Amino acid sequence: MIPHLHPHAGNCEHACCLKIEHLSVHIGGETILDNIDLHMHCGQMVALIGPNGAGKTTAFNCVTGVYQPTNGVVTFEGDVIVRGTPKGKMKKEYAGENAQLYAGQSVIDPTPDEITKRGIARTFQNIRLWKSMTVFENVLVAKHMHSGSSYFSAAFHTNKADEKRMREETMALLEEQGLDKYKDEIATSLPYGLQRRLEIAR
Repeated sequence: MIPHLHPHAGNCEHACCLKIEHLSVHIGGETILDNIDLHMHCGQMVALIGPNGAGKTTAFNCVTGVYQPTNGVVTFEGDVIVRGTPKGKMKKEYAGENAQLYAGQSVIDPTPDEITKRGIARTFQNIRLWKSMTVFENVLVAKHMHSGSSYFSAAFHTNKADEKRMREETMALLEEQGLDKYKDEIATSLPYGLQRRLEIAR
C-alpha cells in the first residue's frame, strides 16, 4: 500500500490543478491502495516513488480511467473527473477508510479516451510508439485528437488551416524536447532516452 502523499510546494501561489482524495482500490479482498491523497499545483513537477507492488501504477490507472477506484475522488482543474464509492457486495467487504464519505453520490467512471481529451495522458513502462512512423508523425497523429476536421473536410482538403496549425504545434513540441533534428527519423531508430522524450511530446 502507498501511505498518504502530500507533495505541496510550500506556499505555492499557483492553483491546485490535480487533486486526488481518499483514493482506495480493493480487489478480491486485497487492499491495493488505501486512502491516498495527492495535490499537484499548476506548473509543479511531482514524482510518485515506491517499491515494486506498492500501487504506483494502480494509482495512475485510476487517474487515467483504466481502473475504477473503490472509493475516492479525482479533481482536475476544479472539475470532478473520477469518483468511486463502495457499492454492491463491496459495501460489506470494504475495509478501507472513509467508506461513507461519497455514499449517495454518483460514480464517475470515464474511459481513458475521455480523460485524455481533458489533457491527462500517460506513458508506459514499455515504450509504445508507432514503429513505422517518423518522429514527426508520431506527435502529429496525437494532435488529431483535438482536430476539428470531419471526413468531408479531410476528403476535400478544406481543413488546411487546421492542419497547418497542428504541424506548427507538433514542431514546437519536438523543439521543446530537443527532437526537432530527428523529425524525419523512424521513431524506433532513436536511442531509448530519446524515444521516452518522444512519448512525452506525443
